[in-house]
Amino acid sequence: MYSRNSLVIIWGILLALGTVAVAQQTRSSDTGAQLKTPSERFAQRGEPGGRRGRMGHRGGVGHLIRELNLTDEQRQQAHAIMQRRLAGTKSQREELFKLREKRIAGTFTADDEARAKALRQEMRASMEGVRAEMEGVLTAEQKTKLEQLKQERKAKFEQRMKERQEFQNKNPQ
Repeated sequence: MYSRNSLVIIWGILLALGTVAVAQQTRSSDTGAQLKTPSERFAQRGEPGGRRGRMGHRGGVGHLIRELNLTDEQRQQAHAIMQRRLAGTKSQREELFKLREKRIAGTFTADDEARAKALRQEMRASMEGVRAEMEGVLTAEQKTKLEQLKQERKAKFEQRMKERQEFQNKNPQ
């Protein structure tokens, strides 16, 4: 009655229509608005946001600003300090990026390695200057809180290193 080719064509059409119909259906739990960031998707499920949230990362400088309860004026000063640092180290960051590209391309020389090391040291020194400037913005109470946060961070780091060492001792490769 029907030839084999006709049956294959009919099945193909049915499969395509079924795929289109399924693709157009929306999930009933979705509110209709597309969630754009991982943080929003995790928040909808009641989980900490994004990869860093799942790993216990608390947000770097933003975390410190919240923990130290900076005033609006202090926040503006901190923002200005960071902007100056970014502008001041822009050329070093760009040069480091170019050196990284050379390393990836396989054209990295010993001179390039020395230059990269020097650039990283310059940037580290710049960051130390920023830390000193930032501490100048803080009140005595905030400085005490900052030292407490640093000690907590150091203790957590040491604990993680101890756990890592124990794990490596239990599971030698």
